[in-house]
Amino acid sequence: MGIFIKELPRVSLCNLPTPLQEAPRLSARLGGTQVSIKRDDLTGLAMGGNKSRKLEFIMADAKGIGADVVITAGTPQSNEAFQTLAAASKLGMDTILFIFKMRKDTHNEIQSSFLYHLLAAKIRLTDLVYDDLPILSKKMQDLADVLRARGHRPYVLHPAWRVPLGIVGYVCLAGEICNQLRERGLAAQYLFLASASGQTQAGLTLGAKYFGAPFKVIGITPTHMQSREEMVRKVADLANETARFLEMSFTFEPDEIVIHDEYASEKRSPTRGSIEAIKLVAQTEGIFLDPIYTGKAMAALVDQTQRGKIKSSDAVIFYHTGGLPAIFEYGEALLQGL
Repeated sequence: MGIFIKELPRVSLCNLPTPLQEAPRLSARLGGTQVSIKRDDLTGLAMGGNKSRKLEFIMADAKGIGADVVITAGTPQSNEAFQTLAAASKLGMDTILFIFKMRKDTHNEIQSSFLYHLLAAKIRLTDLVYDDLPILSKKMQDLADVLRARGHRPYVLHPAWRVPLGIVGYVCLAGEICNQLRERGLAAQYLFLASASGQTQAGLTLGAKYFGAPFKVIGITPTHMQSREEMVRKVADLANETARFLEMSFTFEPDEIVIHDEYASEKRSPTRGSIEAIKLVAQTEGIFLDPIYTGKAMAALVDQTQRGKIKSSDAVIFYHTGGLPAIFEYGEALLQGL
């Protein structure tokens, strides 16, 4: 790992390295393609998930300024919000959480997100949606100004924060996977992951090049909130921004970024493919995926093998980014199969 990365302040929030677990029964169902699952659902913070990796760097920054309260935002079932609140609790900081909606036609209430209450977050419901994030960010900043005037030291984590400091966590992840492959004498041609904000894919793409990974990073978008062209540009830009931050001499063009959007849904909802993928992995490997992100990434992997795009002689890493709390919101759809 580069010296500069090692010098960055970091707090310990995860149980690392997470397992790279072979999935023999799933592999057999996919015609022999060797599938291994990178289990970041087992990071250990809250209910696990990949966001803990970037929080190790982000929360170190918060700790560095002596923050006593973290202001953040998320949807009623945001795994990132769960982990942020858990990280703040672990570090002795209070939390204020703004809840926004994914769509205007939904009623904003926390329902099954009782985990927010268990983490003692001060919750502020809003009628804002994802497109209103600039307005929400201003509300968060205004609150921070009020808290500062009262003698507090707030740290604001905007809902769309895509800073290189956090993406460094996924650069490190690529190195971790490469080490695990070398220890086992294995190679993998592909790494599949759900790619929504583009941060994880950007860090993995940069890290794969830096550490000489044998695999190609394949991103699967979960919704059609952005076009494929917008997503590949975003991932390339984030990878380039992070490379500059880390003083690496790598650059990426959009045509180097691989993203599939044909497995996405129009709204933040499960698809028939994601539900079938969840059942398949649960019934072959005893591992749960979520209906919105990892379920769709696995649906893509299943489809790509069935259509011969991935060969039976190939080895694939499936990156399990977590998101378990969301599965309870869609229990009826899972049981009925849409």
